[in-house]
Amino acid sequence: MAESDPPVRPGRKWLVIGASAALVVGALALVVLTTAPEPPVRVVYRVSGTAERATVTYSTFRAGETRQEELIELPWRMELLATGEPDHGVLTVTIGPDGGDVACEVLVADVERRSATATGPHTSALCGF
Repeated sequence: MAESDPPVRPGRKWLVIGASAALVVGALALVVLTTAPEPPVRVVYRVSGTAERATVTYSTFRAGETRQEELIELPWRMELLATGEPDHGVLTVTIGPDGGDVACEVLVADVERRSATATGPHTSALCGF
């Protein structure tokens, strides 16, 4: 007497196909979530004070680039978008020869990261983070 193979249940085949499809979809979702770019984060630089002249140096969050501007009027504000939340940046305000005072502030995603003040000619407020 020859042994016969056990009968294959039709429902089991669909269970295996469904489970395999779920694994593939899960793997694709994982790849998309781990390789998706981080959303942009808003960085705001603010400078206020009484100084008639000042120089501001700040990070642009583009390949380590910094920019410098001569200010002849305060307050000053710059808003940038960074790819993902930056872990460091530069904001330095140097008062001109006529003196006065300045205050600087950096906000990242609407949270204050750093603030500083300076008073007198050729002094600097450092708001790096």
